[in-house]
Amino acid sequence: MKMATITDIANKKECGSGVTANTGKLGCLSLFGTPTHAILIGKSYRIDSNITWGIDYIKSLTLKGAMVPLIGASAFEDVSSEDTYSTSVNGVKRLSLKGLPEYKLTFEEGHEFYRQLDRLRGFKDWDVILGDENGNWLMAQHSDGRFGGLTAGHLTPELTKRKVAGGDAESKSVMFQFLDRLQFDRYYAILNADELDFYPEEIMCVNGVDVSFTSVPSNGDTSLELKFLLNSDHNTPVLGMDNADVYVKVNGATATLGTLTQNGANGDYSLAITSPSLATNDTLEVGFWHSSIPNGIGEVGSELYRATPTLTGTVIL
Repeated sequence: MKMATITDIANKKECGSGVTANTGKLGCLSLFGTPTHAILIGKSYRIDSNITWGIDYIKSLTLKGAMVPLIGASAFEDVSSEDTYSTSVNGVKRLSLKGLPEYKLTFEEGHEFYRQLDRLRGFKDWDVILGDENGNWLMAQHSDGRFGGLTAGHLTPELTKRKVAGGDAESKSVMFQFLDRLQFDRYYAILNADELDFYPEEIMCVNGVDVSFTSVPSNGDTSLELKFLLNSDHNTPVLGMDNADVYVKVNGATATLGTLTQNGANGDYSLAITSPSLATNDTLEVGFWHSSIPNGIGEVGSELYRATPTLTGTVIL
């Protein structure tokens, strides 16, 4: 960006031969393919230029709730508006309005995914980083040298399309309109896949989990009997957990946990409570925990999980 005093720039405008462009074609082409992935990033969130763009960084922002990855769209459609022109009485045309980019990504992922996608509906709630089918990423580049998402306006999940016999599969689309045309014409950066060490499909997304009591907590109990099943089918168990992956609050205060024991392979666990002792009418809350970023999301193996909804209950007599 140019820096100048007001005296230097007042009433001054580049035009004619004062505006030049480098239109040579030497070197390797930097291209961006068909958008297949979108990472929603918090509005106006900035990424420092010294950050390593990789799985760990994306995971850290996902754990914080600052990113929501949407990976692996089955189709893309460009529904951007065209530039419009005015025409004088002499037939001379002049640009009157620059069109804004608007993209549609379609997913075929099942109804729990569609429900969660619908929760993202909003206006100016998120910015968007785009990824293509080759693993390249497109993001905004700011004047301070930092990067971020492309400025988005409406984010609209469309009505789920039902399957017609012999036709396309059931699907749900989400549309993004982008509000800053200059971010698509000039002020953007492409992170080429050849310079990265991961594939988009390796990005960790948050999976919703049904957490339930398999026996009602009672006065004097020293453990909780719990079941963990994925929201997507209410059948697939979450396996391989330990007590570092969960938290329990008793009357709003975090409890001290003992061993979390997996009972078989159906999602059942016994969770020992070291303190406090459970008493009648105590209120309980159970959810996932991550030691580095405690925000209700846990990491088990190579997957992220969140209790949806957070389990609550009351200790009985």
